Amino acid sequence: MPKILIVEDEEFLSDMYRMRFEQEGYAVVVASDGETGLELVKRERPDLVLLDLVLPGLDGFQVLAKIRKEPNLNKTKVFILSNLGQTDEVDKGLAGGADGYFVKANLTPTQLAEKVNAIFNNQAAAGKKPSQNKPSDQVATETPLPENSAKILLIEDEEAIVNMYKLRFQKSGFAIEAARNGAWGLKLAREKKFDAIILDMVMPAMNGFAALKILKADAGTKAVPVIILSNSAQDKDIAKAKELGAVACLLKSAITPAQLVKEVEKIIDK
Repeated sequence: MPKILIVEDEEFLSDMYRMRFEQEGYAVVVASDGETGLELVKRERPDLVLLDLVLPGLDGFQVLAKIRKEPNLNKTKVFILSNLGQTDEVDKGLAGGADGYFVKANLTPTQLAEKVNAIFNNQAAAGKKPSQNKPSDQVATETPLPENSAKILLIEDEEAIVNMYKLRFQKSGFAIEAARNGAWGLKLAREKKFDAIILDMVMPAMNGFAALKILKADAGTKAVPVIILSNSAQDKDIAKAKELGAVACLLKSAITPAQLVKEVEKIIDK
């Protein structure tokens, strides 16, 4: 099976990407700084490196330059995966020898996995098994709800994100249920009582804006605080979400699960 090295200093992001790639059948190794990333390239000989640019110690540009100078490594596929998406940064990365450039905020973990699948399609498709356990859009992940715990509804279609948030919220004493599209999330919100709803902006069946509008128009759910999670930091989207009644609009790539828990605690005064 192809091996992927993720060089990323944000543990939440590296764990999320690792889980998603492992679901696709890849072997994954992770480095949290540039020096370790370079050592792992030499030792593990990955088939693909996903390289962040802003790293402790050696930055991504320096790691890339060192890889390209190594005779035994200079053919390794290296794709930059960064939130630095300005034209000059992209140009610098490609000029430095990167095989491609991905902007984190523009891709969900599943979309990134699809990009990586395409990279390996010609030489490795036969050796990689696609995920066989993708949940149905209509299925909610049921979690027992302890009676005295604050109850959270997470409406999110990315399985890796769902699992990550569920673990963190449960560790913090919350009860949490997840729905993987807006329509199913609305059904749960109407049937059960929740203390807060965390709502992804981009989902199948119904997007976050449509779901938020319905939640705030329904007498049974309009008082429940709704936090929007988005891959976009555009002011117009934030303004629209707040106009429709969201108490907060947070950028997925900029907030860790622990920080999200703290935001929810502040909102519901847990």
